[in-house]
Amino acid sequence: MDELRSAIARDDLEATLAALAADESPSMTPERLGLELDRLADRIAPYVRAVELPRRLGRLVYGMFLRLGFRTPETYGDPELHLVDRVIARREGSPVALAAVLIALGRRFDVPLAGVAFPGHFMVRYEAASPVFIDPSSGAFPFPADSLLSLAAEALRVGPEEGERFLAPVSTRTLAVRLLQNLQRAYEERGDRGRSMLVLDRLYELTGSPIARCDRGLRAAALGAPHAAADDL
Repeated sequence: MDELRSAIARDDLEATLAALAADESPSMTPERLGLELDRLADRIAPYVRAVELPRRLGRLVYGMFLRLGFRTPETYGDPELHLVDRVIARREGSPVALAAVLIALGRRFDVPLAGVAFPGHFMVRYEAASPVFIDPSSGAFPFPADSLLSLAAEALRVGPEEGERFLAPVSTRTLAVRLLQNLQRAYEERGDRGRSMLVLDRLYELTGSPIARCDRGLRAAALGAPHAAADDL
């Protein structure tokens, strides 16, 4: 947990992703994850670097989703879809995990990208005078800001000014929390209460959320740990 806290305090995306993956792959380190991302970048580097910014964004997206073959599955119930090292190996992941890979690759090509916690759907923002928003679940189909503001207004009944906050870049911490929430749901759907409780422990430590603590207590009770359950509940 110390590695995760330290990485998030530094807003270090790759160290955060490595710390999350290390729960299932103890040998995973930021250096090892960085090498895996470097190898991906090397495979598309000649194609991406052949053009200047901002055209490089399109090449990066095409390279990741078509040349490297990353994709989203029909459902997200497999925990490996939320662990970035497994996502890289399988070329398949949840939108949040694919967003993390895309952001990390973008940094290797000087393409400024950031995560966006749009309600119910994580996206990627290209930082420019007129930001472009990329949907990792649809092969990185781009959305203009006006379209997303309209969707926010329709779905959430908010005005343009309030809708703008849903398009703002988010921190590494927010991205990590979204990954953990998805991972916890995947473990829960599989009936793996032990791993679900571990993820809830991480969520509580990162957020201080009473909901995460209550859920952790309920899992402790189900696992036969009444004292831990009582403390949380």
